[in-house]
Amino acid sequence: MAGDYEKAISIQDAINSINREFLLPAIQRKFVWSSQQICLLFDSILRGYPINSFMMWEVTDSQIKNDYKFYEFISGFCQRFNEENPYKPTNAASADFKAVIDGQQRLTSLYIGLCSTYAYKQPRVWWPTSQDDAVLPPRKLYLDLLSEVKSDDNESMMYYNFKFLTDKQAASKDHHWYCLHNILREEFYSEPTDVLMNVVLPYIQKHKLNGNDFAQKTLFKLYSVIRHQKLIHYFNEQSQEIDHVLDVFIRTNSGGTKLDFSDLLMSIAVANWDGDFRHEVDSLTKSINQSADMGFYVGRDWILKTCLMLTNSDVKFKVKNFKAEQVEAIQNQWPQIKACIKETLKLIRRFGINPQSLTSKNAVIPVCYYLYKKQAGGGALYKDINNLSRCAEQRNVISKWFYMVLLKGVFGGQADTILSGMRDVLDKNLAQPIFPIEAIIEKYKGSNKDLRFDDEYIENLLDIQYGEGKCRALLRLLFPEMNPTETFHIDHLHPKDSFKKGNLNKHEFLKKSSELLNFYSDTKHWNSIANLHLLNDSQNMSKGALPLAQWIDSAEVNVSKNNILLEENDSLCFSEFKAFFEKRRQALKIRLQNRVFMTEVLDLEIAEDDQDEEVVDEEVMS
Repeated sequence: MAGDYEKAISIQDAINSINREFLLPAIQRKFVWSSQQICLLFDSILRGYPINSFMMWEVTDSQIKNDYKFYEFISGFCQRFNEENPYKPTNAASADFKAVIDGQQRLTSLYIGLCSTYAYKQPRVWWPTSQDDAVLPPRKLYLDLLSEVKSDDNESMMYYNFKFLTDKQAASKDHHWYCLHNILREEFYSEPTDVLMNVVLPYIQKHKLNGNDFAQKTLFKLYSVIRHQKLIHYFNEQSQEIDHVLDVFIRTNSGGTKLDFSDLLMSIAVANWDGDFRHEVDSLTKSINQSADMGFYVGRDWILKTCLMLTNSDVKFKVKNFKAEQVEAIQNQWPQIKACIKETLKLIRRFGINPQSLTSKNAVIPVCYYLYKKQAGGGALYKDINNLSRCAEQRNVISKWFYMVLLKGVFGGQADTILSGMRDVLDKNLAQPIFPIEAIIEKYKGSNKDLRFDDEYIENLLDIQYGEGKCRALLRLLFPEMNPTETFHIDHLHPKDSFKKGNLNKHEFLKKSSELLNFYSDTKHWNSIANLHLLNDSQNMSKGALPLAQWIDSAEVNVSKNNILLEENDSLCFSEFKAFFEKRRQALKIRLQNRVFMTEVLDLEIAEDDQDEEVVDEEVMS
């Protein structure tokens, strides 16, 4: 390496250098640490644990300052809505600076804890479509000065009680929360005695913590580790050779959080993109998440994987598979790629799939590819696919395929082999008038990506419970006639409240039969597909907790027994729920068998071309 270890500096010195002398190169990933990880870092510092060394790249070359992108550390972090680092313009006249090669997560955590805020979603609420402080309140980092952590379930093994809190939470009388922002606002004293007399004791007396040795010692120690101790040790890489620095970065980061290909891609792309490539991608992901027509949370990796797919590049996330010409191809087609991605996700939403039921985002990529490459009406199909006066058959077939792949789970992760294979099948069948679902079925017969269903799999699908990710896809596959312009809710036909233990005990016919009572009590019966249906807004509001027989007989309800696959002489009375369940489950099974591709028994083996596929788990949607 062309460098050496520099003299250690204090955390205060490091904070003062952030966004001035310390910047982030484009190769760095976004900030990904959780609030708990930040708290653990500060606990380690206060307990005297080592926090490992850092690595900087001293940028002195004028051409590098001109040609490469650098970014500031993030301030006011907010999950999903403010995760991107601000761009920091540099040019040949800019003063020399240090780009952080290793240690961004720790330095950002120190910066957030001492100077900024961290906002994350409240539990048991949906993600908002835009940044909302009521749902994602900004929190500052606090330290409880009353006592150390006292809990039997302290799995993190923290000694000091650090927490991110809102101002309201910090007013708790059960703790004395000290905001870490204040430690840098105090006057600087180099002598420990001056710190004790001018900072610690005045605070202790003002806040009536006299006699609390823990509070006095902890505040003194906090001042010392932040303002005095030289805890930041770093290696300063001075080479101005980009290839060498990139190699250092890859090797340095290989032992920590998995280095995403998208992060490495940015380091190459920004040098070959006319404009700010990272801003383009991050703006697209944000617009998709915040759009009422889409609302899906897709990351940078997914966008780039789709770009590689659409530009007929190797889809594997390997540096050697991405060269400058791929960046140029993506930029040349970027307006069309962006438009196609948006129209595809609008189509998926129109299929009735919402962010919670999109169990595999990678399943969207082949649809996007087909809409991009298929020509119809003088242009690419994506331009017309959401026009409800056209392309009805295409939408029906694509939706059928899409529901099937979600139910079979063949895209559970970034399965590069199946993406490449799907692209080959689609390419060979672009001349066909309709999405080639039969050719896809044939391609994967007998492999672990087989899209056919057998009787056992059908039976398992019919056991899917309310709230499971595949539930909506299954109901949409079963009832394709639902209006694509309406919003539908999944509801229990026989109300779920009717099956509560207290309500069941009120029925005389159940008191006489323990076997029947057990049947009614079993969630496998009342909470599964046989007792679920899709209802639009007005139907859902009118349904409420009304008994099924009473609700269907209402004049304002436009739902018949036939709509839910029953015959006119079938009883909807609660006392006949067992017969209702068995009759409707059988009807659903027959319809499902007619909607999918069936085989006698699925005897699957891993296909030869699946042996070395690269699989990365997708983020779980909340």
